[in-house]
Amino acid sequence: MIHFNNQWFRELTSTNDKCMEMASQGADEGLVIAAEFQTLGRGQRGNKWDSERGLNLTFSILVRPTFLAVADQFYLSKITSVAICDWLTAYLSPELVKIKWPNDIYIGNRKVAGILIENSFSGRNMEVSVVGIGINLNQKNFSDEIPNPTSLILETGKEMPPKNALGELLYCFKSRYEALKANEREKIDTDYLNLIYRKDILCKYYSEGVEFDAKITDVLPTGELILQTPEGVFKKFAFKEVTFIL
Repeated sequence: MIHFNNQWFRELTSTNDKCMEMASQGADEGLVIAAEFQTLGRGQRGNKWDSERGLNLTFSILVRPTFLAVADQFYLSKITSVAICDWLTAYLSPELVKIKWPNDIYIGNRKVAGILIENSFSGRNMEVSVVGIGINLNQKNFSDEIPNPTSLILETGKEMPPKNALGELLYCFKSRYEALKANEREKIDTDYLNLIYRKDILCKYYSEGVEFDAKITDVLPTGELILQTPEGVFKKFAFKEVTFIL
């Protein structure tokens, strides 16, 4: 069973970088690196993670999922996304909390959290994974460059101390990680798919210079998104191959 060792820093370039550095030095699974501020925080696809000092929660978890095949690495993304949703639904209506494929966390139509997972492999199995999470807790003002941000305080009107949030989130992550270790994949798949933003809703998407209507019908175990057009044609997309038109 995973046991957490939380280490807080006032400032780091990146919690993922620090966590990976300590992993390379032999740190045990369960190391958690959290920072009040990241000078070079980053999100998926090379995007910068924008967060005001001390207002939000940015942290990284070291896991050593040697039980997981490299081909199944997307399950780490699934359980992390679902764990964050587990936590958020303690404060918000479950109908509002969704996962925008592959792993952005939304409240309604606005992004509240992002995930960046970095892996190293050993043969066919995973060796080290650093699960980086950024959650907007108490920030009320965001850069105009961020298209659709929100935070827990904007949605609930209540402040959330970052250290309290971390403890609660780790409890949710532990439950989902242990379920993955126990090979409860059918439940993980079902819970993840049921939380997918815009599932079974006809919406607009963009790919290869073309805008089109489609609805999400599935996400494959390897992470590809399955869309169905109004004509009944199914299309498969990997990361970065399709854009949601919001």
